[in-house]
Amino acid sequence: MPYIFIYNMFPPEQAEAISKIYVSNIKEERAVLRPLCKEIIPNAVKATTEGMSVIGVWDVKEGKLEDALAEHQKQLLRYHVIPGYRYKIEVRFNVVEAIEMLGMKMPE
Repeated sequence: MPYIFIYNMFPPEQAEAISKIYVSNIKEERAVLRPLCKEIIPNAVKATTEGMSVIGVWDVKEGKLEDALAEHQKQLLRYHVIPGYRYKIEVRFNVVEAIEMLGMKMPE
């Protein structure tokens, strides 16, 4: 099953506005995502010279990638009202999937 990596970046002065949106929607958003994917890294935050950087990683359930991506995108749209907010979504394969793409199998 693939992983979804979500990178969020925003100016430090927008941290409170970002946090208000996040806190007001977290229960509803997680309930919607629970059948689609499992949260592996729940929004790890760090300050950088470019601003605030947040990364979250989700393990997608079998056959749910399209739905999980659509739901994450829908949820991230809420932050578009924040000046300077940027994000990126990446899909990555786990090592077993990557090796199988090469026609190989992991040893048991």
